[in-house]
Amino acid sequence: MHMCRSEGKRRYGGAARPSPQFAPPYYRYDDIYVFYDDETTDSERWRIDRAVKFTCNTKDIANAVGAASKVVNAHTTVPILSNVLLTAQDGTIRIRATDLEITLEQGFSAEVTEAGSITVPAKLFSDYLGNLPPGIMELSGTPARASVKFERSNYDFHALPPDEYPPLPSAQRGATFSLDAKRFREGVGSVVFAASNEEARGAVLMGTLLEIANDSITMVATDGYRLAKWDTKLSRGIEGAATKYIVPSRALSEVARNLGSSDVVEVSALGPAQNQLSFTAGPTSIIARLVDGQYPNYAQVIPAQFDRSVTVNTGTLIGGLRRASLVAGDRANMVKLAVANQQLIITASSDVAGNAYEELEVQQTGDDLTIAFNAKYLAEILNHIDSPQAVLEFLGPLSPAAIRPLEALDGTTQLYVLMPLRQ
Repeated sequence: MHMCRSEGKRRYGGAARPSPQFAPPYYRYDDIYVFYDDETTDSERWRIDRAVKFTCNTKDIANAVGAASKVVNAHTTVPILSNVLLTAQDGTIRIRATDLEITLEQGFSAEVTEAGSITVPAKLFSDYLGNLPPGIMELSGTPARASVKFERSNYDFHALPPDEYPPLPSAQRGATFSLDAKRFREGVGSVVFAASNEEARGAVLMGTLLEIANDSITMVATDGYRLAKWDTKLSRGIEGAATKYIVPSRALSEVARNLGSSDVVEVSALGPAQNQLSFTAGPTSIIARLVDGQYPNYAQVIPAQFDRSVTVNTGTLIGGLRRASLVAGDRANMVKLAVANQQLIITASSDVAGNAYEELEVQQTGDDLTIAFNAKYLAEILNHIDSPQAVLEFLGPLSPAAIRPLEALDGTTQLYVLMPLRQ
């Protein structure tokens, strides 16, 4: 299935009406469109009007529907987008969900009696499947109803016509690369927390930058106050010029969550405009619409050199920061770090809660320093450091500080930058 703007339109949900601009079977619905050509429409129509029937393992379908339901926007105003699409064909069931920004599809084996498709409410069906014991269930249905038989129970669920469901994006592929699934999960976990979660700050800062050059990948996320950077080698690099993608951070988290036991993540740019990225790991495929915009020049934020540093036990510093933040009290969670005589002293105070004082032994290089940070931000960064010992590097009380592991994992590099607070 592929998109073609010059040929026809169909909306996701609602009642169809013929478009005066196009001859049937094309339809227009308000302002949300999907485009088909004649060949695609004809080849898909066999799934629309036919009943569907299959039997499968309850664990398989519960896992697939559960994963897909996490993509569904609970506040959508388009009814069909509240559903998941189940397609049965050639001994395989494919479960798909989308919010038009992220599309997840996962497959598993089943005994298909009648090939076809059906859509069911995502949350309701996921909750129902999650409460089934292990066993074999039978699902049959029409475009208006799905019936499930399991042992001595029978359930009917209201359905919506599968032809209203958004199609998969264009299969036209551009740049492709792959990387180790474990490394991918580590990279995503190391950076996405630093992306903004405030829509007011814009989609670019809510995304994560992927920089691909030859056989290496760099992931960067920032909310303007802190920056996370991680890089490693690819299993298979790209050919040609280096490229960059801004991927919604939520999409990367969904990919990391659904890797399962896969060894490799295959990544491909999709569409004529290369404005979507496909991530495939085993039976799961996630397609993300890329963020359109210019990512900040993060290299300008990272000081070229530092003149003082401390090496400290990561867990001990996290504990001290968390305790001190309880006293800090204000919105900025401000704590002060004073470095002197091979010691790091954490202090915080507020008129309501009182005062905090923590003294830690460190390895200090360079001059003494007193600097203030948001305790929550610093603790969160340290919590993602993959090393028992962390290195904090400084240039001055008002300059960005760098935080990195003393010993990085083989083949990876971690770096964090945190803006200080005015004291």
